[in-house]
Amino acid sequence: MDLILIFSAGLAVLICGVECWRFRRNRSFTFLSAVNGLLLLGYCIPPFIVHFVAGSAHEKNIWDYRLYLFSLMERLNIPAASHVSVYLILGGAYVTLLAGYFAGTRLPVRRLDSRSLPRGGLLTAAAVMGTIATAALVVYVSQFDGLRDFLKSGMEIRVGRVANKWGYLHVLAELAMPAMLMAAGAAFSCKGKVRTAVIMIAAVLWTVAAARAVHAAGRFEVGSFLMIPILAWMFTLRSRRAAVLVFAIAAVLVLLIAMAPHAAFRDPLATLPRMLAHAGDRFLDTVLFILVEYSFPYIASAHTLGVVPNTIDFRYFIDIPLGFLYMLPSLSGVDTWPPMILTLHVKMLPWIPVDLVSFGYYSLGTVGVLITFAVFGTMLAVFDGWLTHSVGWLGQAFRAAWLFYLPFRLFYADPYASAQVGFGLITATVVLAGLAWWPGQKTRDLP
Repeated sequence: MDLILIFSAGLAVLICGVECWRFRRNRSFTFLSAVNGLLLLGYCIPPFIVHFVAGSAHEKNIWDYRLYLFSLMERLNIPAASHVSVYLILGGAYVTLLAGYFAGTRLPVRRLDSRSLPRGGLLTAAAVMGTIATAALVVYVSQFDGLRDFLKSGMEIRVGRVANKWGYLHVLAELAMPAMLMAAGAAFSCKGKVRTAVIMIAAVLWTVAAARAVHAAGRFEVGSFLMIPILAWMFTLRSRRAAVLVFAIAAVLVLLIAMAPHAAFRDPLATLPRMLAHAGDRFLDTVLFILVEYSFPYIASAHTLGVVPNTIDFRYFIDIPLGFLYMLPSLSGVDTWPPMILTLHVKMLPWIPVDLVSFGYYSLGTVGVLITFAVFGTMLAVFDGWLTHSVGWLGQAFRAAWLFYLPFRLFYADPYASAQVGFGLITATVVLAGLAWWPGQKTRDLP
């Protein structure tokens, strides 16, 4: 255990050093900043929790059951050598991530100027995507016994107690959130009655997105839905005091969402008073609960090293195309594609997602991890160049949305789950990029 703590601390020092150096250069919160924070949360902090909390009264969390990290470690009994190997691999992977990131900063990526986007194009895209999302959700809801049953059944569906159909319609409904952002962004350039009408459309789309988020019954879904507009507002504030105030409000909101038990979405109004009480009376235990909830990469990555390639053969990145193939509706009702890594993974570790280290190692061992992190670093740089210093509220709104999506692929790296959760955002981003590219292309084609 001492060796694990030494390697974990060493990696943490490296990450913090890189982030301090980066922040001194450009004074902004970037996609790399988010990944640095998540690396600390998912890989560096957990061994210290295990070392200092194991065997104490704090193993029992604020919801009166044992922190899952300790139960899972006892069940799996992963050798310490596997954890040490993970840190050695992760150290090299972090270097390749930085190499990919700094190589990506040299790509000719222009920052987005959302204020110059054609208003008609934005409104058309928002209307089309919003109509598809609304129609999809209306048809999807028709299988439930009313709106109340729809809103409360999400958790039962997630745990497999209730079967549902037309799951792809629920995915299509994701378009409501980015369509709402586009409509809100277009409203800034409208005036009078037109602005009022566009704001009303955005409000309707917000309601559709809210209903879908509540039904999804996930802390991440609800959290991103609530936080994206707040972060977009914070990013565009010029007053430092106002930004600090908004940040404080956002931090409290994140705390409340992150500390919610999984069963909270069955009856959130009944759970909220207990959450507020715990946040005030047992603040340190609340923070510990949140840290442990996002410590699963520490376990998952070490477990993966023990099952590849003996139990599970190298996947050679086949799960990337498989993830998109599984997204297609099956006309026969039965998918005939080979099993995804997510399917194989959850048979061994139920409810534990595939983290990025595990995905790379499942794909091609240590080399797979290095390749995966290098590509991931390049993607972070591209989005930093395009969105971090984008101009206008809409650009910052998409920056906030992508900050809730792309860096978290470090924790949720399975291609199918990533494509499913990100369908709406990815589709809208392609449309947004097309709208940004088209005016320049037309100008270039003029004689």
